[in-house]
Amino acid sequence: MKLLFICTGNTCRSPMAQGLAQKSFSNGFEIFSAGINAIEGDTVSEHAAAVLKEKGIDISNHLAVKLTKEMLKYADYIFTMTDSQTIYLKKSYPEYGNKIKTLGSWVGCGKEVSDPWGGSIDRYRCCAQELEQMLITAYKKLSNQGEEK
Repeated sequence: MKLLFICTGNTCRSPMAQGLAQKSFSNGFEIFSAGINAIEGDTVSEHAAAVLKEKGIDISNHLAVKLTKEMLKYADYIFTMTDSQTIYLKKSYPEYGNKIKTLGSWVGCGKEVSDPWGGSIDRYRCCAQELEQMLITAYKKLSNQGEEK
């Protein structure tokens, strides 16, 4: 199963989601991330890398990737961090609308993943904690229901 995590710049939230999911999801999941407005090759946020390193996850070599139509086509599930990102993607790529979900809504908590960009390391820790909680539920849903979209 191919999971694509989307945020704005692919330097904070989506690489953290990717790293957390890669560590906690079992085999059978291909996990990648991209940014709607990413600048190709931007380095991951230092705070994002530091917070995940505290959890034994190394994303320090992550470089930002700009979202492409091919990525949307390839993914089985496309998880955004905010409702506005979901709306934008569904309007821009209606043919993939059934695969595009706001992560927090899809897992049932109804929360958006807060953007830590430019904030303190504690703000990044809070973001990582939000993501971890959402990903626990996402993994259970994906593992138990497989093809539910």
